[in-house]
Amino acid sequence: MKITVEDFWNRFKSKSDKLMDLDSLNTEEKDEALNSIDSDLKQYSEGLSLEIGKLGTNGRKLTLTAEGDVDYFDDLIALCEEAPVLDFWDIIAFKPAKGSNVNITFEKHRISSKNLWFMPLESEEEKEKVGLRVALKEFVEDDEDLIIAVYSLIEQMLGEYDTAMLLGYLELCSLGDKPEEEGFHPMTDLPEYMEWFMNNSEE
Repeated sequence: MKITVEDFWNRFKSKSDKLMDLDSLNTEEKDEALNSIDSDLKQYSEGLSLEIGKLGTNGRKLTLTAEGDVDYFDDLIALCEEAPVLDFWDIIAFKPAKGSNVNITFEKHRISSKNLWFMPLESEEEKEKVGLRVALKEFVEDDEDLIIAVYSLIEQMLGEYDTAMLLGYLELCSLGDKPEEEGFHPMTDLPEYMEWFMNNSEE
């Protein structure tokens, strides 16, 4: 049964104390609390997920995500626009950007932004988006897990929203001996490049 934005936040408020105290619950109670609020969220919109951060001096962060699926972005935005102000909860829409220095482990792949290079690709059909050719030593032809790992790394660098809105195409290739001479840039420059792209594409 589908529920409204207001229904979800009412349910979250009723469970917020237990969710804040997750660390003091046993494994079964913790799983039950997390599954319960996740189920509530799915009743509002099946494409949304949530992440509850570690307990800090200012409380916890609640990050709401559509896992990069733009079909559910409107649901997420509507939900966060109506988010209540709750003591010790910082409610965040979309996975945030973490900056240039990012490491990812996915399946058997462990990659770091410091070891990757990118080349921007332009498209006449999608001028508001950027294509990326990413060069890395770990390149393996037709490795879906590696593509997911690189996409996840880009998403952590740029944030969920900007990655979904700006990245139109992604391909991987092997890293040559002189990537700069081939037109590649250090992956750590990607956030700065994307900021430049956004500023210039709006002109």
